[in-house]
Amino acid sequence: MCGIFGCIGTINSEQKQSVTNALKHRGPDGQHFKEIDGVTFFHARLSIIDVAGGNQPFETNKVALVFNGEIYNYKELIQAHNLVMNTASDTEVIVQLYEKMGTACFQELDGMFALSLYDKQEKKMFLARDRAGKKPLYFSQKNGFAFGSEYKSITSCFPGFKVNEMHVKWHLQKGFVAGENTVYQDIFEALPGYIYCYNIQDKTLHKHQYWNFESYFDVPKIKDKNQALSQLDELFGKAVNKRVLASDFEVGAFLSGGIDSSLVCALAVKTNPNLKTFTVKSKDGFDESAVAALIAKQLKTQHHELYIDYNSLGNDYEKIVSSYGEPIVDESIIPSYYVAKAASEHLRVVLNGDGGDEFFGGYRRYSLYKNYNKLKAISTLTGSISKLMSTSDKNSALAKLNRLTDFFNLKGDAQYFSASTDLFFDAPGFNEVHDVNYISQKSFSKKNFDAVEQTMLTDFHGILPKVLFKKMDIATMQNGLEGRSPFIDKSLIEWSASLDTNLKINGFTSKYLLRELNKKYIDGSVYKLPKKGFEVSVKEMLNNQLKELYQDYLHSNNPYYANFIDKNYIDDFYLKEGKLNDVKRYKGLLALLNLEIWHKNISQE
Repeated sequence: MCGIFGCIGTINSEQKQSVTNALKHRGPDGQHFKEIDGVTFFHARLSIIDVAGGNQPFETNKVALVFNGEIYNYKELIQAHNLVMNTASDTEVIVQLYEKMGTACFQELDGMFALSLYDKQEKKMFLARDRAGKKPLYFSQKNGFAFGSEYKSITSCFPGFKVNEMHVKWHLQKGFVAGENTVYQDIFEALPGYIYCYNIQDKTLHKHQYWNFESYFDVPKIKDKNQALSQLDELFGKAVNKRVLASDFEVGAFLSGGIDSSLVCALAVKTNPNLKTFTVKSKDGFDESAVAALIAKQLKTQHHELYIDYNSLGNDYEKIVSSYGEPIVDESIIPSYYVAKAASEHLRVVLNGDGGDEFFGGYRRYSLYKNYNKLKAISTLTGSISKLMSTSDKNSALAKLNRLTDFFNLKGDAQYFSASTDLFFDAPGFNEVHDVNYISQKSFSKKNFDAVEQTMLTDFHGILPKVLFKKMDIATMQNGLEGRSPFIDKSLIEWSASLDTNLKINGFTSKYLLRELNKKYIDGSVYKLPKKGFEVSVKEMLNNQLKELYQDYLHSNNPYYANFIDKNYIDDFYLKEGKLNDVKRYKGLLALLNLEIWHKNISQE
């Protein structure tokens, strides 16, 4: 796990220092520049595999490579292609495969990766990103051609990038900016599952898709539960096993007490009976430590409770938000940062349950679409009554009825985003300029996918790489920790597309197949738990630890958000008590606070 940067041409010592400062947290074990044929490469290394021989940039007579991530099947690829290795690193495997089979090599890679490979003979630079977008990769053609793991590696080396205010508005509507677009003019995000080729001689950039998730849905569906359980058990076991073994360092696991992380740990102890597990314990947020402790006792893991208090949040928060290089809307960036920081004191590689929801039906919105007609009828009967009352408990029956009524009063994109990021889609003026028809423009909306599959695919292309993976990447990399996600294993996610929807959402039961598999490994009622992740009370934090920041930024006379949203609207509906339910109100306020912090930070660069 590392940080990478590169550009066409030579950069001076001041620029090199700027890049180093921007990325050294991603690679505390070493930072190296190398200029090759007029191309500058930089690599910041967190050593995980082949500590002695895995240094980068990696160069042969034909190829130079910088690479961020892990290739879990690299040993199998060595055998399958009869590679004669000079190191024990997965990095060299990529280089040798490219020299043997060209860009077709990327289809062979099973892992998480963002890389740049320079072909010296062809004078072409390739960028490639893993299938699900686990590892970030940005590029720009403004200064010839440059790429980096984080925005700041590019913007600090080549100052002068302007904000794309239309895209900031999209961000405030949806919680992210779709596709290759970013909040910066002239900086783009490489798409997952794509290869980009920049021809240095004619200065052209082309891309092609090497992997397409949608194509795996076009198979006869698995409907038999026992058949599906047997296959899931085998595939997921292999996914966990390879992530435990592919490391020169000890691999631990987060154990939240929920379905996904419990299953990860249950299968990980098969490979490592001495597995270390880590659970968050906190008085300031949702606490599953008691449940996690029971599961850890059953699995006989070496369990650690990471006690987190948020007393220093007021001092840390601007640093946390600024580390993303863009506005961020997910409140779980707070516990994610602190749990990564605490876990990094014990090890440098940790497994997590990311991806289980998106591939196996974990979110409530999937149940909404699965039971659309039934729930719409309920909403019609109860909506007018429930809307007369309000509550601050987002898990109460009344709150759910209110959200249900809101949901069915909307259509298309507005309906989807109300059930996912739930930001400012309905703010005055946004309907004039928003990124229209986000869902209907997707290619999969024109094919024979049911409503649940369409929603899951929408999440796969949007929220998963744009919000969730980005959140965990920044949180772990800020603390010198590598996060691995067995649920996004190549074989597993391809197989998940063949499951009948009823094995993902059974009636109103989410993650049905995962719950059934959990019964095999975890005693008790864990499989009955509702979905819960790292949660914090945004309301409590804005009124306590973040109160001073919140008041300074959002009560100012000239806030940045006023460029996009009518300030009177925010004053009336967000800054005053009682106009919105607490969940939506405080979530919106945190998004605005993060926007102000981001803008202040880039304005000072």
